[in-house]
Amino acid sequence: MSQIHRFPIVFALTLAPALTVGCATAPPAVPAYTPQFTYSYPPGEAPASDVTIAIVRPIDADASAVPTPGTTLAAPSKKRAQVEADFKSGIVAQLQELFHKKGFRQTGPFDDLNSMTFPDKKGSDLTLTTQVGLRVAIPEEHGKIDQGFGDQLVGTSVAFVESQGPCSATGYISFVMLEPLSGEKIWIKKVDMPPTQVDCSGKGPLGDFNVIDNGYAQLLERAFQLTMKKAWDYLAPEEVTLLKKQSQELRAKKVY
Repeated sequence: MSQIHRFPIVFALTLAPALTVGCATAPPAVPAYTPQFTYSYPPGEAPASDVTIAIVRPIDADASAVPTPGTTLAAPSKKRAQVEADFKSGIVAQLQELFHKKGFRQTGPFDDLNSMTFPDKKGSDLTLTTQVGLRVAIPEEHGKIDQGFGDQLVGTSVAFVESQGPCSATGYISFVMLEPLSGEKIWIKKVDMPPTQVDCSGKGPLGDFNVIDNGYAQLLERAFQLTMKKAWDYLAPEEVTLLKKQSQELRAKKVY
């Protein structure tokens, strides 16, 4: 049975499993994997542009996630929550670097459109929001006990955790441009993440089981790389200049 993770930050996790009897000894700890949420853009910089873009922090695109049969919704582990926060922070930092290289002026990041003041909105030609609609499935963790058979002393036992199967991800990440004052949508580009898997089979000590967290981090890292590559292609100066013109036409119609 897999556990499903959909943005926003909700996980489908099984309830604490009962320990079952096994014959394996406790395995060593698996080192935690540190994902790299950076992307190397082409060298050089574009000429300065007269377009100002306000960056809005990434938001979760699916607010109606429900658990799959046989699972229950629960808060994410601290490690996965931190990876997710780093993933979103990395998107903001990478967009800031991209805008700098493309020659765009930038403001923000802002939490949302409502957090922008009127001068913020009026001084920006466009806002860019990243919407995250990824779904991550992770295998269940099973607690087990080594009962101390063989040469071990009678009565000794060691508890550990085991998982079997892949961590998998699918979904999309979208870039959405709005006219800041009206909030009207001008442009959207969607980056689809094809079904992707990493092996999440392994064993580890109780309280320090990094196998699934590592798989989760690797999946977000792959989604990040794919998204930032597409962002470079989508946010071409010629394209953004046309979007600014559309934004100005909207303002003129609404007499801002």
